[in-house]
Amino acid sequence: MSDIRPEADSGRHRRFRARFPVREARPDRGDPGRGIPARGVPARGVPARGGYGCGGPGRRAARRLLLVGVLLAVIGLAGGASGEENAFVAVSDGRLVLGGSPFVFTGMNVWNAAAPGAAPQFCGGPTDLSSAAGQFGSGVQVARVWFFQRLATSPGGARDWTALDAAVRAAGTRGLKVIAVLGNQWADCEGYSSAADGYKNEDWYRDGYRTAAPPGQPATYEQWVREVVSRYREDPTIMMWQLVNEPEDASSLGGSCSPGAGAALRSFARAMGQEVKAIDPRHLLGMGTIGTGQCGTSDQDYVQLNAVPYLDVADYHDYSLEPVSGDRWNGLAARAREMATLGKPLIVGEIGIVPDQVGGTDARAALISLKIFADLRLGAAGILLWAWRPAEFGGTNPSGYDIGPGDPALGALADR
Repeated sequence: MSDIRPEADSGRHRRFRARFPVREARPDRGDPGRGIPARGVPARGVPARGGYGCGGPGRRAARRLLLVGVLLAVIGLAGGASGEENAFVAVSDGRLVLGGSPFVFTGMNVWNAAAPGAAPQFCGGPTDLSSAAGQFGSGVQVARVWFFQRLATSPGGARDWTALDAAVRAAGTRGLKVIAVLGNQWADCEGYSSAADGYKNEDWYRDGYRTAAPPGQPATYEQWVREVVSRYREDPTIMMWQLVNEPEDASSLGGSCSPGAGAALRSFARAMGQEVKAIDPRHLLGMGTIGTGQCGTSDQDYVQLNAVPYLDVADYHDYSLEPVSGDRWNGLAARAREMATLGKPLIVGEIGIVPDQVGGTDARAALISLKIFADLRLGAAGILLWAWRPAEFGGTNPSGYDIGPGDPALGALADR
């Protein structure tokens, strides 16, 4: 979601068994006979007669105890490895799983949960995720959060992980999973001086992400992704990475869409997906698309993009006022069928509704309930609302998308 791009350009109002197997424990096998003499052969330095020979009852008892100890150690190692892997969300038979069980979630976009409080000019005032989690209620299991490079960069241009670390720590303490979004199609929170300057066009997706650092930031997008994925690759609080929020690749903001736009996005997804998976094979990866017909992702381009093998989870954003969004080419029902055929889970990463457009907050909650019911029937693996705004920043906004403490929309999530 971007609040600064022109409505006509956004497209919103036109309205992973995991592919990488669960790691098995690999206990140190060493010498298979280490410490246990072969049957019928005396242990070195021990007489082969009396009660202590190889065949004697004392020796056999000792051997049994040693074998039991080895087995318990192996089981412990395997259980530890399995328990660690089970903390990560994975994909099995086209569905999300957690701890070996199906994982179907609802959640909230808390886009500024990792915004640095000392530098609000980068992304507005930050949301305290720990405090927000206490107000969400039972319907929020996942938070979608911006993990943009600007948010881990000091005003002087140095790397500063304070805000991102705090967000991950708060989510883990509160039992939330995090969808971490690594870049933005739009200028928001990325340090650009204008919406036009911050728009990522086809040239950026072809090679700009490798060659040019954003304003005031120490790394290119590619370098940033390597940094952030490396930092959190062992943390199961991260549910998945998304490469870009709402990627599309027109010639410019509001510009034309070339015939090669889809191929450019697929090339980007393959290159960055390969890099992410080489660093972090356990976390899931998605592209972060809107999915309703944007440049480079329209109709079958969306299918071909999500068929890139490094992408585990597809995404769709819904800002319609109908229970099921979209048409037969780019609608949610079509996307659900297409991803079921690919064997990839589909999440609805944003549902946004303005209360004043439907008759108030109660009416919005009722429409959200209808959408959640319809989306789950279509096979959606997860649904997140746009977007949380804490009470200190105004809470629920009747004329905007914001959802604050006590909003009836939270009840719709809890009742699904």
